[in-house]
Amino acid sequence: MELLTSILLAAGLAAGPAAPAAFEAVVAPSDRMHASELDERTRKSINFPNELHRLYGSESAAKGDWSDALRQFSKAARYADKYSQHRISLMYWHGVGVPRDPAVAYAWADLAAERMYPAFLVLREKMWMELDEADRARALREGEGLYAQYGDAVAKPRLAAVIMRQNTQITGTRTGSITSKLSTHAGEPGEVKMWKSTGTDMRDMYASWRLNPDRYWAVEDAIWTDGSVEVGEMETTGR
Repeated sequence: MELLTSILLAAGLAAGPAAPAAFEAVVAPSDRMHASELDERTRKSINFPNELHRLYGSESAAKGDWSDALRQFSKAARYADKYSQHRISLMYWHGVGVPRDPAVAYAWADLAAERMYPAFLVLREKMWMELDEADRARALREGEGLYAQYGDAVAKPRLAAVIMRQNTQITGTRTGSITSKLSTHAGEPGEVKMWKSTGTDMRDMYASWRLNPDRYWAVEDAIWTDGSVEVGEMETTGR
């Protein structure tokens, strides 16, 4: 698992990075995306608040708007988005956009690792090793409140309700032909007639597994357990 190996190396205990290094540690490479990619991903995530607000959070992080990044990641976290919970953890750990608070950072990291995804477990344990006894005790107290709001027991049903509701709002034919693309028309600069069309592949948006909560979670579990996803660094920032 290349990702887990890289995390173990990247999660080294470097002492007190300067502020720019802290910001860099919280920004993920995937935050910086082309406008066209952002637009396409937004269209496909429109019915999934976990994915949509995670995307908005990444966009704000890329711009350095950490207040909005925290707001967006927090919204995604309410719908059981473990990656967003992880990003909030890093913000508190490095003190980016919020006052640095290792105990709260660990509480979010523990929440992100709730499903035992290897990448998040690695970072959670590295944080725990860095906490003193007082912070460990406070982290456990903070975690109780977070689980009450963001834990899978309450957050998964929120997303499941959204998924089931969207199933009742899908329009289109059930007996005729089915197209996998939604065509949009846009002219070139200065062009009067708009005949040229571009296609956006919507198969990902309407894939059958995305319309069934249990299958949705199963796919997400498979992706994260495989370890082929991006997780940011955790470094000691000094206290």
